[in-house]
Amino acid sequence: MGLIQLPTFKMRPDEQIVPLAINHLELLELQEHELQYVETIPHYLDYIFENSELGWSWAGIGQGKVVCCFGLRPIWKGVAEAWLVPGKGLEDHARTLLVGARTLFDQAVSDNDITRLQIYVKEENEVALRFAKAIGFDVESKLRKFGPEGADYIGLVRFSK
Repeated sequence: MGLIQLPTFKMRPDEQIVPLAINHLELLELQEHELQYVETIPHYLDYIFENSELGWSWAGIGQGKVVCCFGLRPIWKGVAEAWLVPGKGLEDHARTLLVGARTLFDQAVSDNDITRLQIYVKEENEVALRFAKAIGFDVESKLRKFGPEGADYIGLVRFSK
């Protein structure tokens, strides 16, 4: 799996998407659902970073503040999983980050022969669910009592064209 080049598109001067580093996760001001993961999953942010894929993981920055971290990780040939850790302030920079994430994901799918891209989102996490749908994911299933906290999750998928 090759490195994905950062996309070129119009951004406000105070917005950027950069390759993920551990300090981005540490600087992220977590929202309610992500705070539950911190309580449930030991060393949650370390877990996210250790399971991120070099060259396939990014941080969204708005007004000098990390507002989300997201990326892809391969599962097996033709299949990859997307992930997102939304932070406070994401909605203020949603347009740029949606365009950027969609462009990065499209490029990854195209360059790496990915036929299925999937993501699992906690059903109650409206911000993450809207983000996934806005970048082209469609609801595929509901996974009952799937999460580490016992919550229901929605499985969403994008297929390559």
